[in-house]
Amino acid sequence: MKPVRSRQPKTQREFNLLQQRRHSRRARIAFLQGERKGQENLKNDLVRRIKMLEYALKQERAKYHKLKYGTELNQGEMKMPSFESGPHPQTVEPHQDRPRQKVRQ
Repeated sequence: MKPVRSRQPKTQREFNLLQQRRHSRRARIAFLQGERKGQENLKNDLVRRIKMLEYALKQERAKYHKLKYGTELNQGEMKMPSFESGPHPQTVEPHQDRPRQKVRQ
């Protein structure tokens, strides 16, 4: 006596249809995973560019302040951020936790 399989296809046509559906689902999953990876890479690139621009802006502000007032601008520790393209921890970005400083005119 053969063991009974659950949901066993009754015909070869039904079996082929199930295989086709399974293949199309796997292809869709692979496509979506590739799209997700691309979006993550884009996000990491944009975060890296934002950090670079914020650093350049801080340097410009310090330069302007020194030219106008003749003293160094005390911005705390102004060090160049790391721009590696590895995964970024989910932290609050510096521009999200405080309002932007306005440039003095």
